[in-house]
Parts: sequence; structure tokens; C-alpha cells
Amino acid sequence: MGDVRLKDIANRAGVSVSTVSRTLSGSSNRIGKATQEKILKIASELGFAQSRTMRIKASFEELKLATIFISDRESFLSPFFTKILEGIDQEIHRKDLDVNIAHTILTVKDEAFSSSIQDSKIDAAIILGRASNDVIEHIKSNIPVIAYAGLNSIGNMDEVLCDARKGIEEAVSYLASLGRKRIAYIGPTDKQNIANEHRFRGYKEGLMKANLEYDDLLVQDIYLSPQDGYDGAKTLLDRVMPDAIVAANDNAALGIIRCLNERKIKIPQEVAVTGFDNIEASAFLRPALTTFDVPKSDIGRFAAKIVIDRCLNPRTENITINIPYKLVERESTVEKEDY
Repeated sequence: MGDVRLKDIANRAGVSVSTVSRTLSGSSNRIGKATQEKILKIASELGFAQSRTMRIKASFEELKLATIFISDRESFLSPFFTKILEGIDQEIHRKDLDVNIAHTILTVKDEAFSSSIQDSKIDAAIILGRASNDVIEHIKSNIPVIAYAGLNSIGNMDEVLCDARKGIEEAVSYLASLGRKRIAYIGPTDKQNIANEHRFRGYKEGLMKANLEYDDLLVQDIYLSPQDGYDGAKTLLDRVMPDAIVAANDNAALGIIRCLNERKIKIPQEVAVTGFDNIEASAFLRPALTTFDVPKSDIGRFAAKIVIDRCLNPRTENITINIPYKLVERESTVEKEDY
């Protein structure tokens, strides 16, 4: 007998392919026990469990994969996410894949988002961005296979991460090693209702490791656009003068550096600045931004790889892949004669 397809089992059981996929992958919390038992019995009768030498294989005529932006403030227009999408695209168009993939991009801010994920029979999704637990659970309840790609762990799913919490902690340690004592943070804090945002914790842990005292006056809570960074820097500088600023990402750092330049504050002599993620624009700022390079395309490639593999070879355990970042020193922390 050839490889048994999920569609074969679904037709025999009178259920959808996604219901079969959820049952066989162990993601069947919302499927009745009788239906699960029926699916497993039919799968066994068809020899599904024995195909490919005991490896469960789900053969799709076409795998419906969605990339979903789970925040209403983030989208494919971001240079960070553009690179992740490039990596996803590279993986799903590999010539040696044994499945056709229909790829679509969705965002929670679209009015038709909920109906889209309920009606379009999406087999799997890669989720990008930051959101509340309610948004994440809504997606998980409607799509059988999920992987998260990004900087801050969600947990309880496949994930490809470049650990921004640890990176921000290292940014603080790096600035402290340069003799900076009043290190500010401009970025999201724990005041925001975001399930997967841990950079502020990294900032506080970095201060502790450097034996520096935490000061609320040195913290400005923002989202992560250049305008947010600019506005956050204005508010911060109106009340206190730091000798270094850790920006939660490079987008925020763009606005921070503009604000410092407008106030004729010398960078890095008076205030050093670091970012995180190394978008292309960071090298062309004046001064060029010291940041941490994130292999964004690799995050996308590995996310697509593990979500496709989970569809084709259902498993119950979750996989986490950690992608390393790398410090890129530029003029915003190193004076030109040392650069």
C-alpha cells in the first residue's frame, strides 16, 4: 500500500483534514473523544501508522500555510519582518519539498481576520509579532499546527527564537564595561499587556549584574516605531540626563538618535546608544548605530522548516530553536578614533 493521506482518513471518518491532523499530532483538545477514537481506528485500519517505517506522514495535495502578524502595530512593512518573510519564502519554495504549499499573509488588524482563519481551512501558521494571550489562544484554537518566530518566547508551541531578553541584558553589560553608569531604557515594559515581551526584564537583569541601581526615571515605556523612540527620548531627556540609552530595537533607536542630534547631545561622548536587531538603516545613521545582529532570514527559514515538518510528520513534543545574535560595534558607542 502507498502512503496514506490525511484526506483518505478524513473521507472515511467524515471529518475535515484539519481534524485528522489535530488528532494525529496530539493537538486535539477540542475534538470529542469518540471522534478521536474513530480517526485513530481508521488510521490504523488503513495502515497509516506503519507507513514510512513507523513515521507518521501526512500527505497533502496542497498544504495551506499562513504567516500571521499577531499585533495590530506590526506588519510586513517592517524591515525586521521583511527579512523573516524572505527566509520563510526561501524555505517554502525549495525544489526538494515533497508537498505543494499555498502561502498567505494575514494580520489580526484586518476586519475579516477571524472569519479568515475559521473558514479558510488553514493547515498551519507561523506567527510573528507581539500580542496578548487572548489573541494567541484564538489563533491556536483555530489552526492545528503553529510555530512562533521572533525575539521573545511565547511557550507551549514550536518556536524559533533570537533571545532579545538576553540580548538587552548583554547591551547593559556592554555599556557598563565602557564606564557608563546611568543607563536608560526606551522600549516596552511590563506595563503593556503583551504575552511575549521580555526585553525590560533583560534590562533590569543587566543592571543587577553590573551592580547598577535601577531608577524609574531612566525608563520610558514605548512601542517600537521610530516616532515612538523619538517621543520617548524627548520625554526621558526632559526629566533626566543619562550617559547611555538601550533602545529595545533599531526602529526605536532611529528616533532616539534623531532626538539626541536635535538637542546637540554628542553621541557617544555624552550619551552612548545601542539597538537590537541590526536592520539595514542602522549602519547609515549619523552616527552609525551599535546594535546586535539578528539572523532574521534564518529565523524565517527554520520556522517554515519546523512547521512544514510537523504537518508532514505529526509529533506531540514541541521544538525550540535558538538562533544566536552578535554584537556589531559602531560609532554610537565607540568614538571615531576607536571605530
